[in-house]
Amino acid sequence: MSALFPVVLDLSGWPCAVLGGGPMAEEKVRCLLASGARVTVIAENLVAPLEELAALGRIEWRAQAPRIEDLAGFRLVISALGDGKANADFAQEAEGLRILFNAADDPAHCRFLLPSVHRQGDLMIAVSTSGRCPALAVRLREKFEREFGPHYAEFLELCSDFRARIAAAIHDFGARRRLWYRLVDSPALRLLGEGRREEAQAAMDALLARAIGEEAA
Repeated sequence: MSALFPVVLDLSGWPCAVLGGGPMAEEKVRCLLASGARVTVIAENLVAPLEELAALGRIEWRAQAPRIEDLAGFRLVISALGDGKANADFAQEAEGLRILFNAADDPAHCRFLLPSVHRQGDLMIAVSTSGRCPALAVRLREKFEREFGPHYAEFLELCSDFRARIAAAIHDFGARRRLWYRLVDSPALRLLGEGRREEAQAAMDALLARAIGEEAA
């Protein structure tokens, strides 16, 4: 297998399909919904949580066995059928239609793989073993969950405000880059982890003021 190309997709508004209606399908559906995709589930039966999502209008449900011709019109399809022969047929059709295709627990029939993901607000850490050992990816994600807590999300919220302020005040690219590393290496993250948001904000403000002074000198 060639080295896989890591990419983060914006699925907002994308028509996506999940084949199958079991617990694995539910997991994939929730991931797609969280990413803003428009999700259609094609399955004869659904587990109760998916039935609820369909009743609420969160997903479209086509109550039928998935067929090859059902793939047309979607941009991304995930199979949760657990059927290698069916996955092979769907993967071939998806390739011809230039549809991104993934088959759960069947890397041989995947055009892309789904990593194990840890999220804290806008922070996303994705781990993949290229399909070799998903359990290892899960254990690594659990390690990251313990290490990267909610204060990282809070830090990124502050950085979002700082980005506009830095762009307006610091015109030299090199100076902006140095400032960002100073912010990341500053006590701000530690202070946020200790619940001291005002002090973290003050530390970041001081670094910005210092950078402005350096540019003016």
